[in-house]
Amino acid sequence: MEQAAPKQRSPWVYVLLGCGGFAALTCLGMAIFFGVVAKKTSDMVAGVTDPKTREENAKKMLGQIPPGYYPAMSMSVFGLVDTAILTDTPILPDGGFELGQRMFTYLRVMANEENKKTKTFFTTGEGDVNHLRSNGIAIDARDVIKRGNLTVDGRRMYYVVARGSFGMANNSGTEEGLNASVLFDCAGDQLHVGVWSMRDPAPEKAASELELTGTVADEAELAKFLKPINPCGH
Repeated sequence: MEQAAPKQRSPWVYVLLGCGGFAALTCLGMAIFFGVVAKKTSDMVAGVTDPKTREENAKKMLGQIPPGYYPAMSMSVFGLVDTAILTDTPILPDGGFELGQRMFTYLRVMANEENKKTKTFFTTGEGDVNHLRSNGIAIDARDVIKRGNLTVDGRRMYYVVARGSFGMANNSGTEEGLNASVLFDCAGDQLHVGVWSMRDPAPEKAASELELTGTVADEAELAKFLKPINPCGH
C-alpha cells in the first residue's frame, strides 16, 4: 500500500515567522542588554513554532480560548504589543495550521495617542478610520455593515462589522470576508481589540442583501463567541 505523503506545514506559519523576525531585528538594533533581548526573541519565536507555548500565551492574553478554536500564534513583542491568532482548524501534527472558515486575531497595544482615536471611533463612530491601520485594524468606512455594543458577563464591548480581507494582511492568499472588529472596554490607556473573521457567505451579493444570522455579524453569535474571552483580566 502506498504511504500517504506527510502533510506539509502551512505557508501562514512562515508569514508569521517573517513578521516576528522583522520585529525582533528592529528591536535588536536598539538593545543594550543583549542577553535579555535574546531571551525575549526566543520567547517570540516559541509563540509561533511551539504549540504548548502558543496555548499558554493565548490563555494569558485572553483568559480562555473559545470552544472549537486553536491558537495558531501568540506572542509579546517586547512588551509593546501582545498578539494572538486563533483558528477553527486543528493544528497540524508538525505544528503548522491551515485557515479554516473562521479566525480570531487579538491585539493589545501599549498606550499611545492613536489608541484614543481608535476608542473614539468604536464608541461614537466619529473620526477617520484610516488611522486604524496603524493599530492593526483594517476597516474601510464604505464597507461597514453594522455596529453596536454588547455586555457579556458585565463586560462592555463595542463592535464594528465590515467586509474586508480574510486571511493574513499583505498576502496574496487573502480573500473577501466578514470582519467583526471588537473593542474590549478595559480600564487604562492600552488598547485591547480583536477581529473575528469569516469567509464571505455570499460575496456576489451586496452588503444590504446579506443574511447575517449565524455569521460574525450576528450579535447573539458574537456574544457567545466572546463569552470566554476576557483580556481585561477581571
